Amino acid sequence: MTNIHFQSGKRPVYQELSAAVNQHFRDSGQKKSGNHTLFRKALIIGLLYVGTYLAVYALPEGWQLLAWALHGIATALVGFNIMHDGAHESFSRSRRLNRLMALTFNLIGSNRYYWAQKHNRNHHAFTNVDEADEDIDALGLFRMSPHQKHRFFHRYQHFYVWGLYLLTSLFWFFALDFKAYHSQKIAHRKYSHRMRLADHVEFWASKAVYLIIYLLLPATVLGGEAALTGFLIMHAFLGFLFAVVFQLAHVVDKAEFPRPDEHGTMEDEWAVHQMRTTVDFATDNRFLTWALGGLNFQAEHHLFPRISHVHYPDLHPLVSARAEAMGYQIRSYPTLWAAIRGHYRHMRAMARPEEELIGSPNDQQTC
Repeated sequence: MTNIHFQSGKRPVYQELSAAVNQHFRDSGQKKSGNHTLFRKALIIGLLYVGTYLAVYALPEGWQLLAWALHGIATALVGFNIMHDGAHESFSRSRRLNRLMALTFNLIGSNRYYWAQKHNRNHHAFTNVDEADEDIDALGLFRMSPHQKHRFFHRYQHFYVWGLYLLTSLFWFFALDFKAYHSQKIAHRKYSHRMRLADHVEFWASKAVYLIIYLLLPATVLGGEAALTGFLIMHAFLGFLFAVVFQLAHVVDKAEFPRPDEHGTMEDEWAVHQMRTTVDFATDNRFLTWALGGLNFQAEHHLFPRISHVHYPDLHPLVSARAEAMGYQIRSYPTLWAAIRGHYRHMRAMARPEEELIGSPNDQQTC
C-alpha cells in the first residue's frame, strides 16, 4: 500500500505538546538548534574520527585492528551526533552548515539524499508501519513486525539476529543504498521527487571517495589482506552500534506496530502514533545521552525532529507530563540493559508464527 496517510486536520495532541515546547524555548531564551555544547562535542568527535583513522596507518601492525575497531565506534558517533542533527536541520540555524553536517553521511559510507528519503520522509512519518518504514524491513532475514510473514528460520531469530547486526552497515551501504537508487523507492513508497543531476553525481562520487579512503588507500599502504580485515572489523563495530541503537527505539516489546485501514488511513493522530511506536531508554544516563546524540530520547526526537538533541533532556519531563495530562504516555525503559531485554523479548515473540498482536501483550496502554 503506497497511499498510507494520516487523517487531515486532526492534530490536537501535537498542537498541545508543541505549544508547551515552544513556551519552554520562549521562557528559556534558547534556540531550538544546536549550541556551543553541540559544536564542542562535534569537534571532539571529529578529532576522534580523524585520529582513529590516522592511527590505522601510524600504529604497529599488532595494534592496527584495535585502531580499526575504534574508528568504527568513532564513525558511529559521527552518525549519531553530527550527521543526524544535520540531516534534520537542527544542528545549526545555518542551512549551509546543516547541509555540510548531513554530508558527513556520504563520508562515512551512505548517502545524504537516500537518508532524507528513508529516514526523514518514511521512518519519521510512518514509524513501524509495514511497507512504509524500511527500518522494520529486513528482506525476510528476520521478522520485526507481527504483520510480516513468518518463515521457519525465524524460530531462532532472537539468537542469530545479534550476529547479523554486525553486517548492518555493510548491507546498508553496499546493498540498500543501491537498491533504493535504482528503484527510486524506499520500501513501497516512491521518492518524494526525482533525483537531480547533482544528486546522481553526489551519489556516485561519494561512493567512489569512500572506496578510495577505506579500501584502496589502506590496501596500498597496509596491504590488501590487512586492509580488508580492518575494513570488516570497522563495519562490525559500526553496524552493531547502528543496529542496536535504532532497534531499541522501536523494535521492542513496549512499541506497537499499527496498520492503516483499507483506505490507507492511520487510526491515530500522527503524534499519538509516535508515542505508540517509539520508546525512550536510559534517559538518566548522561554518558549514553552524550554518546548517542540523544537517541535514547527517541519519543522527543520523533515528536520534534527539528529540535537539536542537546535539548532533549530538558524537554523530556515537560513532554512526559503534558502527554500524561492528556491521557497518553511516553514509553520508556529505565536502563540500556532493560531496553536490550525488551528488544530480545520482542524478537523472541516474533519468532512464533502465532504472534499476531498489534503491540505488546503486557503494554496495552492508553495511547
